[in-house]
Order: sequence, then C-alpha cells, then structure tokens
Amino acid sequence: TAELATSALQMALDNHQKPLIIHSDMGSQYTSAEFNIKCQNYGLKHSYSLKGHPHDNGRMEAFHSILKREEVYLKAYETLTEVQAAISWYINFYNRNRISNVA
Repeated sequence: TAELATSALQMALDNHQKPLIIHSDMGSQYTSAEFNIKCQNYGLKHSYSLKGHPHDNGRMEAFHSILKREEVYLKAYETLTEVQAAISWYINFYNRNRISNVA
C-alpha cells in the first residue's frame, strides 16, 4: 500500500544517510500522492522503471528473487527485528561470501 511504502521510506530516511534518488517500479504505492509528497519534502528525485521496460530494474529484481528463494521463504519470522537481522545478514553474505557464476 502507499502507506506501507511511505512508512518504509520514512524509516530509511530516519536511520540512514539521505539518498539523492529513489528508484521504484510504477506500482500504485510508488506513484501515489502520499509517497511523492514524502519524496518532495526530502528533496528526493524519484526515478521509475519505464512501462514495458522491466529490464530497467532487472538486476535488483533478480537479487530480490534470490533473496526470497534463499532466505525469506525458508524461515518463519516472528518479529520485524528478526526479519531485519536476517536480511542484513543475507545481504552481507551475498556480497562477501556467496559463490557466484559472475566472472
């Protein structure tokens, strides 16, 4: 929902260095007035994947697919803190230790 996307953006802004650009697909939650007002209030440029061009965001979509398949769908999380810790661990593992076919 727009509310969920906007609250996630606010949480990221509160806890991390402010980005200059937010990139998303053109889902209704990201094209909502609520989300775009939040971006404007923080001076963020909102970049979208173009309609009919899913490859714009292909690398992130591929990573999200792997993350879900190798971490998220294998566990039953009980708290948001558990989810955050697991995702943080996985991103670190993915970037530093996971065997990759990329040359």
